[in-house]
Amino acid sequence: MSLPYFFEPFSNAQEIMLSEATQHHLVHVLRMKIKEQFWLTNGKGTRCLMEINSVEKKSCGITLLDEQFFNKAKCELSIAISFTKNPSRMEWFLEKATEIGIAHIIPLITKRSEKLHWKQDRFDKIIISAMLQSQQVYLPTLHSPTGLEEFMTQKFPTQYIAHCEENTEKLFLQDVLQMEQDCSILIGPEGDFTPSEIEQCLAKSYIPVSLGKTRLRTETAGIVACTLFNLQSNPS
Repeated sequence: MSLPYFFEPFSNAQEIMLSEATQHHLVHVLRMKIKEQFWLTNGKGTRCLMEINSVEKKSCGITLLDEQFFNKAKCELSIAISFTKNPSRMEWFLEKATEIGIAHIIPLITKRSEKLHWKQDRFDKIIISAMLQSQQVYLPTLHSPTGLEEFMTQKFPTQYIAHCEENTEKLFLQDVLQMEQDCSILIGPEGDFTPSEIEQCLAKSYIPVSLGKTRLRTETAGIVACTLFNLQSNPS
């Protein structure tokens, strides 16, 4: 049986302080005892093996047994995606994209974007929970909502735009992904990017790509992009 996995934003493993929420979970939910162990990550590549050395009514003491550091993947994926009208669908995307593996998530504001209901605390909790569920040591960065033109001022080694316009030649994403290169992928809103937005992206050297033969929902397109990137760029 694998050890429980927890998150604390520590910088020095020798000075780890557990939050009240983590201590409550250890003592009252898992009912862990002295000498029992668990993993703790800071979401920045460090994973520590901890052991409980004391248990009180509302808290517990811990001992650091081992500290490990893991390098980042050779290449990272940034997805700029328009959030949908239904918040639960985007929460699903945040969860699953984190589980699959993603470095940066940028909520994208386009001409056809829905009104954005921004819930930073809730979104952060979803991402942290998904990181722990998949037992990863790097926490994806959820950026602030960003307009398309502002996002295009950033430059990536490879950059793609997935859209549904039929009068533009597109290649399948899996056929053009560059091995071992960071990349960004633009995913449009439910009504797709406007023709002028697509032209702007092409003028900025974005490569137009298709994610398959069927028309996908925004959040589904994001998950397909994550999956293809991780299968091709970070093979096991």
